Amino acid sequence: MKAIIRKDEQAVSPVIATILMVAITVVLAAVLYVMVSGLLTGPGPTKPFVTFSTAQLVQGNATMSVAQVSQTVSPSNYRLNLQVGASTGAAQAMPSSGSYASITIGGTTYRIWWTDIGGEGTLNAGDTFRVTGDNVALPSNSSFTLYLLWSDGAQIQTVAWNTP
Repeated sequence: MKAIIRKDEQAVSPVIATILMVAITVVLAAVLYVMVSGLLTGPGPTKPFVTFSTAQLVQGNATMSVAQVSQTVSPSNYRLNLQVGASTGAAQAMPSSGSYASITIGGTTYRIWWTDIGGEGTLNAGDTFRVTGDNVALPSNSSFTLYLLWSDGAQIQTVAWNTP
C-alpha cells in the first residue's frame, strides 16, 4: 500500500508558532513563580524565651518584671491569660504599653497591665506586668498564675503567686 502525501496542506505559520511558544513559556514561568514564591518568604518571628522575676505584692496587686528576653518582637505576637485557683480565663491580646487587658474569671474581672519601661515598643528585660482587680485589690487567700503566650497559643512563660 502506497501512502498518499498531500502537498496542498500547510502547517502553522512561523509567526503563529512563535507566539504560541512565547505564551506557553510565560504561563510556565508564572506557574513556577507562584509555586516558589511561598518558599521564599520565611515564617513569622520565632517564639522567644522570656523569664520573669518573682511577683511582688504591693497594696494587694501583683507586679512582676521581665528578667530576660531572648529576642525582642512586637507585642502583637503575644497573648496573656490568667488563672485564679483552678479557673482560667480566656486569653487576650497583649495590651499596648500603659494600658490593660481585661480577663473575667468566675464573675470577677482582672486587669493585666504592661509597661514598656524603655519605650521601644517591644517586650524587653525590665518591662513590667501588673495584675490587679477591677479597681480593687486582688482577693486574699488566692493563688494566681499569669501566662505569657505566643500568638498561636503556645505557652512562653508563667509566673505564679499567692495573696496573703
